[in-house]
Amino acid sequence: MTDESPKWIYNLIFFMMLSSSFVLIEPSPYDFFMLLIVCCGLFFSLIKFPNEVFIPLLFILLFLIFQFISLLFAKETNMSFTYLAITCYLMISWFVIVGIGPKLKISLLQVVMKGYLISAVISAAIGILAYFNLLPFSDFLVMYGRAKAFFKDPNVFGPFLIMPALYVFSLFEKEQAAKYKILYALSFLLLLTAIFVSFSRAAWGNWALSFIIYFLLTKRELLQKRLKTIISLSVLSIPVLVWLTQSPFVVELFQARLSMQGYDESRFATQKEALVIGLKNPFGIGPGQSEYFFQMAPHSLYARIIIENGIWSVVLFIFFILLSINKSYHSYKQSIDESAVYFLIICASLIGLTFNSFFIDTLHWRHFWLLLSLAWCAPQIRGDDG
Repeated sequence: MTDESPKWIYNLIFFMMLSSSFVLIEPSPYDFFMLLIVCCGLFFSLIKFPNEVFIPLLFILLFLIFQFISLLFAKETNMSFTYLAITCYLMISWFVIVGIGPKLKISLLQVVMKGYLISAVISAAIGILAYFNLLPFSDFLVMYGRAKAFFKDPNVFGPFLIMPALYVFSLFEKEQAAKYKILYALSFLLLLTAIFVSFSRAAWGNWALSFIIYFLLTKRELLQKRLKTIISLSVLSIPVLVWLTQSPFVVELFQARLSMQGYDESRFATQKEALVIGLKNPFGIGPGQSEYFFQMAPHSLYARIIIENGIWSVVLFIFFILLSINKSYHSYKQSIDESAVYFLIICASLIGLTFNSFFIDTLHWRHFWLLLSLAWCAPQIRGDDG
């Protein structure tokens, strides 16, 4: 950690991440800690934006302006104001995390990753135990026979676990001590099992794509070591797969999730209609109006933005995501030592979430905005004293 940074800010960030998997209530504990970080960041002048953040900052501000313009066309104004307020809060969280990045440097990524991993492992364990009805009030922690833990939906629970799964995979790779290597292997298998029992098809695709990207972007000198890690963990996962396939209910639900669901047709029809209406209404129908208009959510980030905020908003947001992915990739290439793997994980996870967003509305996902902000942290390059 940098000497110039107040130590309490790291504690706030760590506890924020530790609470990030307990989001059944709103505002959640995560939001409470984020609000403290926002206030402290402003009060103690911890926020400073580097020049390279100007373009994504401009895109976000333009996106926000179009949000307010679309508000003029909303029919259910109370719903629209509430939805826009949440979007504004998440944008502010992006501003603050990006703003304190230059002050905290690589220590920010270290604290976030550690807190996130611990929270994800706890959440994964709760989700798995609840799925197999091994906890009191297990019914409260599952939905439609799918694990969700303390999330509102299995489709959020599954994707939430993907970045920490990649992180613990990287820890397993570099660890030499046998006891920690076993701990990381068990944590990885736990997270993978939890992603599976969320039975979120988008999360499965997200995980597969994120892992492939993580592997493909590996620097040449690490490729052989990474292959050995994959083989080792694949062998260790065989007992878990055998155990899961022993349950007829698991197999039946897995087969059902891989087939076309009854609601898929109406979901895709809604997305198609959202696209048509969005193209006809350049400023959209207003934030949060999709459910009011269709009586159901569009189940796509891009479909929601285009119908609610217009074509220019979706273009701005897509470019903002692509800029963040590009920044994390270049930071990975420039980085040395520990910081390189952080940016590789962020890059791979963002690509996975971009895919996930075609099938789930991710605009109000806290960990999506967190990843988008971490992508703009300063890399640790050769000759950097930080």
